[in-house]
Amino acid sequence: MYPSVTKRVALSAIAAGLRPPGEKLERITELVHLRKLLELQSINCVVDVGANRGQFATEIRGIGYRGRIISFEPLSSEFGVLGQRFRNDALWTGHQVALGDTPGKALLNVIPNLTVMSSILRPKSKWKSMEVEEVEVRRLDGMASQLFDAIPEPRVLLKMDTQGFDLRVFEGASGCLDVMRGLQSEIAIVPLYDGMPRYLEALSVYESKGFGLFNLSVVSRTRGGTLQELNCMMTR
Repeated sequence: MYPSVTKRVALSAIAAGLRPPGEKLERITELVHLRKLLELQSINCVVDVGANRGQFATEIRGIGYRGRIISFEPLSSEFGVLGQRFRNDALWTGHQVALGDTPGKALLNVIPNLTVMSSILRPKSKWKSMEVEEVEVRRLDGMASQLFDAIPEPRVLLKMDTQGFDLRVFEGASGCLDVMRGLQSEIAIVPLYDGMPRYLEALSVYESKGFGLFNLSVVSRTRGGTLQELNCMMTR
C-alpha cells in the first residue's frame, strides 16, 4: 500500500525538519478522548481534585459537559480565583480542602508563581523559593453523602492532579468507588516528589479496583526527551 497524499506530505515535512506543536496536538487529542469517556459513561458529576484556578473545569465546560462539577483546591489564593471564575455556574461547587487518605492537617509545599506544582509531598528539585501553607485534609468517602446523595444515580468521573498524592486521594475514596465510572490521574515515569509512586504501581492499584485503561497522553518529558509524566484516563 502506498501512503496517502496527506501522509506523504506529512512525511516530507518531517523529513525537512518540521516540528509540529506536539504538546497542543496531544492536549487536543486528550480532550477528544475525555469527551468520549464522559459520553460513554453518562457522567453526571465530575470531582475535580487539585483544581488550582479551574483550568480543568473550564476545559470540560468548553468541550460540552453540562453536569455537576465539584472542585477541591486547598491553596487559599488559588481557591479565591477559582470561586470567582465559577461564581455564576449554578452546577459548580468548591471546597477549600485537600483530599487524602488520613483526615487532619498537612503542610502544602507551595511554589510561588507556579502553584500548579504545589504538593503535600516534598519536591525533589531545588526551587529558588518555596512557601508552606497549612491545609485541611479530608477523605472523599467521608464527604460522599454530602456530595452525592442529592444526585439521582450519580455517575462520577474522579479527576486527580495532586502532584504525587493521587493514590492517597484514591485510597480516601475507597468507600465511595461504587459511584465512580471513570477516573483521570497524573502518573509518573520519573517521580518529581519524594514518596511519589511510579506509573506501574499507580496503574496496578487502579486496575485492581476495576478500572481499565482508556487513554494515555503525555504531560511532560525530560530534557533528554524521554517520558516524565502521563495522564491516564480509565473507565469501568
